[in-house]
Amino acid sequence: MRLQGKVVMITGASSGIGREIARQAAAEGATLVLAARRFELLSQLATELKAQYDTATLCIATDLTNPQDIERLVAETMATYGRIDVLVSGAGYGLFKRATQFSYSEIQDIFSLNTFAMMYLAQLVAIEMIPQGSGQIVFIASIAGKIATPSSSVYSATKFAVIGYANALRLELKPVGIQVTTVNPGPVDTEFFERDATTKQYYHRVKPFSLRPEYVVKRVVRAMAQSKWRTPREINLPMLLNAASKLSTIFPNVSDYLTANVFNFKEES
Repeated sequence: MRLQGKVVMITGASSGIGREIARQAAAEGATLVLAARRFELLSQLATELKAQYDTATLCIATDLTNPQDIERLVAETMATYGRIDVLVSGAGYGLFKRATQFSYSEIQDIFSLNTFAMMYLAQLVAIEMIPQGSGQIVFIASIAGKIATPSSSVYSATKFAVIGYANALRLELKPVGIQVTTVNPGPVDTEFFERDATTKQYYHRVKPFSLRPEYVVKRVVRAMAQSKWRTPREINLPMLLNAASKLSTIFPNVSDYLTANVFNFKEES
């Protein structure tokens, strides 16, 4: 089992990609730290994984928009296991509407969870990993952090920021043996799209192109199990959107036209 003996902390573990990462990491022998606001769902998952894989699991109810909760998450993990080998930072949500329609509090709230919480947790975990001389930090970002589309302004901004932060953090931590990976999927078939009516309508339009969470997570867990010399800096899915993100850098005017007129799935035609 490729993660045997590794302590893997997962935020957003109560549903979606985070929950599936917990399942696949448990199958690979990892010791888990599961964090989310909904403690009852974490407990149910821990019970299932214990029965199936005999997985040691620490569940911690965590509001990642509260800095004290982030500090407590790291402190309790270190007190219990004495180390953190992998952090998978996966909590987040999206609001999709025109930039002119957002309230200031909505902008604050989404940045608080999607960006600021990821940054602060990564900082605290890195501080614990540095004396180990090893570790990996995985940010679940989005292809929206590489290609912005109409009605995704604030969500894309949170993910662009995470990718930029990860790129700098990677350079800082690589000399001390810590790897940093960003995962940038397109739409994934999870509860992410159940937030409101607008998000549900968007998902209905992109459902034929959406990714299965099991497929995305298989790539993530494979990256977690790699030697530090082979750890990917990015995982961009699917191939078509990865190519589109590269096109947007080389031919920005063409990319603007396509995203506004051909691939604009967030707004009704």
